[in-house]
Amino acid sequence: MAGGDRCVRPSRWATAARCGFGALAGAILGSLDGMMNRVWRGIAALGRAFGRPGAAFGFMALMLGVAVALQVGLQTGGRNDDAELLLFSQTLALGYDALNPPLVIWLHWLVVQAVGPTLLSARLVVAVLLFAAYPLATAAARRLTPDRGMATFAGLALAALVAWNWAPHLNLSHTVAMTAAGFALLWVTLRLLDRPTWLNWGLAGLVAGLGLLTKYNFALLLAAVVLAGLLTPTTRRVLLSGRAVLGAAVTFVIAAPHYAWLLLHWSAFQELFDAKMGRDAPVAGALEGIKGGLALLGEHSLMVLLPSVALALLLFAPAVWRALVRPARVAPVRRDRLVFAALVPVLLLLILAGLVVGAGVTDIGAHHVYGLLVVVVPLFAWIARGEPGPRSRGLFALVAVVLTLVVPVFLTRMIVETAATCEGKCNTALPYGAYSADLTDAGFTGGTVVMVSSVHRFPMIFLRPHLPPARYVKPLDSQKAAFAPPPRSEPGDCLVLWEAAHDPDRLDRLREDIPGQGAALPDSAIVGVSTGALALSGRPAAHPLGYALIKGGVGACR
Repeated sequence: MAGGDRCVRPSRWATAARCGFGALAGAILGSLDGMMNRVWRGIAALGRAFGRPGAAFGFMALMLGVAVALQVGLQTGGRNDDAELLLFSQTLALGYDALNPPLVIWLHWLVVQAVGPTLLSARLVVAVLLFAAYPLATAAARRLTPDRGMATFAGLALAALVAWNWAPHLNLSHTVAMTAAGFALLWVTLRLLDRPTWLNWGLAGLVAGLGLLTKYNFALLLAAVVLAGLLTPTTRRVLLSGRAVLGAAVTFVIAAPHYAWLLLHWSAFQELFDAKMGRDAPVAGALEGIKGGLALLGEHSLMVLLPSVALALLLFAPAVWRALVRPARVAPVRRDRLVFAALVPVLLLLILAGLVVGAGVTDIGAHHVYGLLVVVVPLFAWIARGEPGPRSRGLFALVAVVLTLVVPVFLTRMIVETAATCEGKCNTALPYGAYSADLTDAGFTGGTVVMVSSVHRFPMIFLRPHLPPARYVKPLDSQKAAFAPPPRSEPGDCLVLWEAAHDPDRLDRLREDIPGQGAALPDSAIVGVSTGALALSGRPAAHPLGYALIKGGVGACR
């Protein structure tokens, strides 16, 4: 009997057992192998799907929409940056405070005209800016590699960054705009290097000018781009052409009005800059301060680039190795473009280190190094030279998708837990609706609202969607005191708000002077305290709202 027949009709029990277990093991291994092949085919298919911009960015747009819906649906208010947008967008101005340029405020003002001054308007602006970075990073990478899939992954890589896919949902706006503008600058510069026409020079000037209106440290990224261009032979010839005058002129025309305003408020800017960047610390400029500043720079640089960059190097490891030892051939000009793009984040990091060493900066925050995110563009273009396979692409797409899908889960959990456990800082759950109902019942019909509060603990500007039309001012805020929207065409009431629990003596001081209004609180004022329950949890809010209402107004408060 042949060996195969003995396994079909065994002559001894031992032989039967041996043949039966062997056949079973073979069947199990074959089944596992088939299952793994199907898994890998599925992962590869995911990589092919998300290697197409339509699928990748459609998914990201959907998830950003979910995040906005969760915040608007579950929160009653927002955080510091949301509060700033609602305060400043009452009017258009060349500048609002010396901390940030005005472009994001202008964008929010436009959205407010469509949907009103609400939390939705603030979150929409941030969501649109977040989304813009994805196709802009892809467009920039596409200028460096013919591999469309890897260029798309350069944009999708942002979804695997905690700094991009999570932190902006909490409290970033100007930084998001600056980063999106950074990707736009890199893309338009690469486009300009390929086709240095008058039109592209004008477009580059437009992007640079708008970028300078997003955040002041965009100037550092712009400097890094220019330096990188001057250090690369083929790009240097383009940047030193006579047509560069047009780009510089357009940049100047767009940015100059605000920066002229900034010069008029230079002392306020200098004070804020020194405080924010730690230049007023006792160790500023000393060896201890330099070491601490460089350590913070290194820590935050890694923080904003992880885990995406590390995941890319790990999941594309075979392609990374091939890109190092035997990369696919590229034209010398495209290789120069890749070198230029890679130099940009390197030079930006060196410029930031120079600020620490030479300018006494000791307190660099994570949001100060967001310009380094442009590293995903040259990174994925370089990995593409190693010709990564479908499995690696699929794995990276899978990780990016999973990291994006968990954001709504953690966002919901954070909102619910805040409402259930918060004590001193309950911004997202405060009973603004109950407060506004008490204020309107007291007789407020519109006018001027004077907010005497801390934006960190009690941002009262989130009453704006609930109250009758009014102008809002913060005369005791160190950063916002100088801001005052234009007087109303028809004078109204004066409403003064304060934190009753944290400022129990405020009413007595108001009888002497209402800050910034040139008048004292009259005896006829309607005075009270409003309370309510936190959203979702129903717990009593530990933030009673003190108010004083003067019908018809008083002084400048009308």
